Amino acid sequence: MKCERPWGQDDLLRRLAGAVAGRRLPQSLLVHGPEGVGKRSLALWLARALQCEVADAGDVPCEGCRNCRMAARLEHPDVHLHFPMPRPKRAASRARLREAIEAQRHERLALLREDLHARPDADAVTGLYVAAVENIRDQASRRPSMARRSVFVIEDAERMVPQSASPEAANAFLKLLEEPPPFAYIVLTSSRPDALLPTIRSRTVPLRVAPLPTERVAAYVAKHLGVGDEDRARGVARRAGGAVYRARVLADAEAGESEAAADGLLAAALDGTPQARYRAASRYSARGARGELEPALEALRIRLRDMLCVAAGAEDAALDPDRVKRGGGAGRRVAGGAAGAPAEGAVLEALGAVDAAVEGVSRNLNPQSTTALLLEEMSAAFAGRSTGRTAGTPQFAGVLRSL
Repeated sequence: MKCERPWGQDDLLRRLAGAVAGRRLPQSLLVHGPEGVGKRSLALWLARALQCEVADAGDVPCEGCRNCRMAARLEHPDVHLHFPMPRPKRAASRARLREAIEAQRHERLALLREDLHARPDADAVTGLYVAAVENIRDQASRRPSMARRSVFVIEDAERMVPQSASPEAANAFLKLLEEPPPFAYIVLTSSRPDALLPTIRSRTVPLRVAPLPTERVAAYVAKHLGVGDEDRARGVARRAGGAVYRARVLADAEAGESEAAADGLLAAALDGTPQARYRAASRYSARGARGELEPALEALRIRLRDMLCVAAGAEDAALDPDRVKRGGGAGRRVAGGAAGAPAEGAVLEALGAVDAAVEGVSRNLNPQSTTALLLEEMSAAFAGRSTGRTAGTPQFAGVLRSL
């Protein structure tokens, strides 16, 4: 499988191509944007542009030279893709641990060459650990073997701090950002740039990948995902919220599982009883939140957003209007159970709880505990009894900004 050109970002790509040709591209970039919007695709496109043999000509990447072809297949020796992985077990020394991490990375790269959208460690606890960062720093210190530059793409860079009390990996990476070799370009990607150390953010130039209009996402769904029905393609695009690769997940046959899981979580929260909440939480294993719980939370966000539209009298703005038509009274039922509190406030409180749960998933917290706390907070919000754990927090403010 070859890396594809980022869909629908032509204006941004033209500006970046001009920066590469004019040698104005910063050495350290932070590519950020919502989950599934195409950050990896853009970062790997940038890597091809930087390694293109006609990089100074302006029309890059040419996609035809040897460097472009090898980089598109993830086979270029001077393009280094790093990503969170499980911590190898039974490594007797730091040197052995670094070797095991690098061997594991090459195994994952082999899978990505077959399917760039594969998620080989979706059910595992992963991170960018200190030993992995040491490997990156060691690779960056060596001169490129084939091209004029070395390009490092580090995905989910906020995972350099798997726990807030353990910033060693991020601090180690900071040393590379402070004094990068003149031939090394570093491209970080993150869906949660606020979770990065401020010192890392201050040493990178931010580049936001914005969500696309529904029409462009629908065109992607029709052309690349084979959804011929125009109404269905548009429905997938609306639920994707401008993120083309989230649309890929939604269009997949397994998307029905996450939607059913979201319905189950919402029903347990609306039920309001501890028994219903514990039953729903017990369906998730004690590990591997990113594999099963993460897509369910994304689907739940869409449910709650559409409930908010219903409660505010703006059903036409719903991302899944067909579902709203089938069960649009949910938002108003919430209002009725909130002892006079406005429905908008109840649903916003629930959205804040989901946002906090998504952050817990990104930190590899126990999925059962995360789900139990989420449902407790949602039930309290729907009943007009705020727990105070989400409203007014940065996560809650982030929900308001994203609507």
